[in-house]
Amino acid sequence: MTYAPTEQHWEQPSFDTRPAGEPVSGPVLVPAATVVVAPPTAQEETLRTMRRLVWPLALVVAVVTGSWVSALVLAIVASAVLKRQLFLAWQQRVQLERAPAGTVLR
Repeated sequence: MTYAPTEQHWEQPSFDTRPAGEPVSGPVLVPAATVVVAPPTAQEETLRTMRRLVWPLALVVAVVTGSWVSALVLAIVASAVLKRQLFLAWQQRVQLERAPAGTVLR
């Protein structure tokens, strides 16, 4: 393929060498700090198990009763409520790890 002298075309720049003398500039990325969180409590494990069982139970109830809409709506609501409770329990565990000793968390 030939190009006319007035036609512009793009060429891949070479990345093998960097001009000497130019310092690298830009923001410095700080490594992320890892937070060690306590293991889940028995209550969290129970909530997690309930959340895993919501959809299979909803499908069984929908097939047995023939009421698909109400079973699915209840499953959506129950799953959302359990998910929120699990998130709050996890958030509480993280706050307990980050809080200084002697602080009362509510």
